[in-house]
Amino acid sequence: MRTDPAPDFAAGGLTRVTPSEAGLPACYEAVDVYTYDRPLSAEVEVARTLAELERRHGARPTTVFTRIEDRPGTRVLGHPYPRAVLLAALGADEGAHLPEMATRLAGAPHQVRSGADGTASVEGGPPPGLEELKGMDDLPVLQHRPGDGGRYVTAGIGVTTRPDGSSANLGFYCVQVVSSRRARVFMDPRTDAHRNLKEWEAAGEPMPLSVFLGADPIYAVVGASRLPSEGDDYQIASRLLRRDVTVTGSPPVPADATHVLTGLVRHERETEGPFGEFKGYYVEQREGFVLDITGVAARPGAPWPSIVAGAESGLTLMSFQNEYLMYAHLTGQGLPVRSVRYSIEARGEFVALIETDTPDLDLVREAMRFDVRCKLVLCGPDLGSVGQALATHGFVSHREPYHRKGRIEGERLGLALVIPPAGRPVEY
Repeated sequence: MRTDPAPDFAAGGLTRVTPSEAGLPACYEAVDVYTYDRPLSAEVEVARTLAELERRHGARPTTVFTRIEDRPGTRVLGHPYPRAVLLAALGADEGAHLPEMATRLAGAPHQVRSGADGTASVEGGPPPGLEELKGMDDLPVLQHRPGDGGRYVTAGIGVTTRPDGSSANLGFYCVQVVSSRRARVFMDPRTDAHRNLKEWEAAGEPMPLSVFLGADPIYAVVGASRLPSEGDDYQIASRLLRRDVTVTGSPPVPADATHVLTGLVRHERETEGPFGEFKGYYVEQREGFVLDITGVAARPGAPWPSIVAGAESGLTLMSFQNEYLMYAHLTGQGLPVRSVRYSIEARGEFVALIETDTPDLDLVREAMRFDVRCKLVLCGPDLGSVGQALATHGFVSHREPYHRKGRIEGERLGLALVIPPAGRPVEY
């Protein structure tokens, strides 16, 4: 069932289609899906057209672009992760999904099986159902913005393990395509993938990396989430999906992935960027690791998902994972929380709105301790209108330094709306 409004996109080159016609799974029935059949270049034009459609209609449509001039025969899926699709993939309703996800996370994991049919994949071959391509030039990898340093894989979920093959980690790591068999990947030193890379370096070997796209959207939720470094992220996915997970290859990727890249991350750096990041500003050139591409495979006809960093799909993933992790943590601590919301306008990360009937500074401090990247935590009984809540409630505050990349940049603030408004509210 649809959960979001449906603007009229009939004008402007869009044709509404069913998810199956677009090559998408059933969870996309939660939104309207369109095709755009006018010729566009993968260099800037696809992303710019999607942004123009959003400005014109006030919403970003989930769209399959079918005529990529410089990559004939390929298709691109724009805005692949609207919130309604994530909820449909979970099988949960808005408002009820947070306690449901917290319950699933606290449960026992299901099995993680190897091979699309329960057996290991053929060594060196593409995953079952996918065809081997010559290289990255066979894929419609986009340059999203004019100031980007080149074409970037943005919706790919990277999979790394430790040298012994344990602790599969899923994460979004931007990959700048240099040539058909060469790329650069940025791995922040604070990430689990970077930790794994250091272990491979100590072992004197390059780190194997798999990047997959097009699998169940719940893998994207897990890949975007800040999870404990110990354990296997596929076990987290199995909890959220409430079923066994089937993976294939090494490092393992979901058997339902539509695109899979494999490669070796070398302990060698090259300049990567600039890149238009999720905060709405370019990250200027920086050092990334060299990635030698060893395999490229795709399911025939499947659209290539692409996220414009800082736009709705990427920010939805950011806010969605922050909300469920914060809710699960606070309720796991026995704190009486009704809901958690991270503002998309604050890039899905920097403003947390926590609704509770008993707001206090202990809850605020615990929320700020759990999420050190959040700049403002607001805790109160009704935060449907933040301006109204601040205007009518008295509050107490907690302040502490805001740290960014090892340096202090001002303060972060927590507010608990502990004094309810006095008087009788007006009618209508």
